[in-house]
Order: sequence, then structure tokens, then C-alpha cells
Amino acid sequence: MNSSRKVLLIDSAPDRKQRIKALADRGYGVFPALKMDEARSRCTRGGYDLIVVNAGQEQERALEFCDEIRKNCPKQLLLMTSNTNSDRDYAIAGDIPSMVQHVEKLLPRESASPADLASAA
Repeated sequence: MNSSRKVLLIDSAPDRKQRIKALADRGYGVFPALKMDEARSRCTRGGYDLIVVNAGQEQERALEFCDEIRKNCPKQLLLMTSNTNSDRDYAIAGDIPSMVQHVEKLLPRESASPADLASAA
């Protein structure tokens, strides 16, 4: 189980609870923040294994925020979900399955859970 894996999810979209649930269901500790300014005060070096920013309608602001994180803490794992194209290496498609897939690549499971073993049988 990934209970020790902490993900800061910055997301103000109406369907944010679906993203939170998708990550929590896979065992990640999800710490939601509605606004980038709120998250900025919580972004301490080493505080989270991964920061996920849902750009939503604030694409440029999200890019600036992510670039700031990358500049201040280059080793911080970071993803930005967006429905528009970006040349940043941390930018991914905005759909939930894609987000989950990328999170699991960055924070692989430490061991298979009983549910995983049951679905594999």
C-alpha cells in the first residue's frame, strides 16, 4: 500500500473529488488544496512525494506555478494536468486515467494490495 506516499493535489475544478478518490483508492495520501496560493504556503521542501496541479482554466498561471516549483526544488516530482498542449515535461493529459497512470509511474506501488491480487486472478 502507498499510504506513506503523499500527494499534494491542487485542484479547484467541480470534479476534483473524483481525482482525489482515484488517488486515494490506490493508497496514496492525498492532500487537496483549492488554490495555488494556498498550496504555495504548504509546499515545503520534501513535504510531498508528488505535487499534481490541475490547470483547468488557469493554464498560464499553472505553468508559472509549476516552473517556480521546478526552479526552487528541481528534484520535486511534479505533474500538471491540462486539456491543452504544453512543451513542459511535467504536463500531461487532463483525464483521470492518464493522471493515475502517470502518478503510478512516478510513485510505483511498494507491494500489491489484496484487491490487486484478486483482480489479477
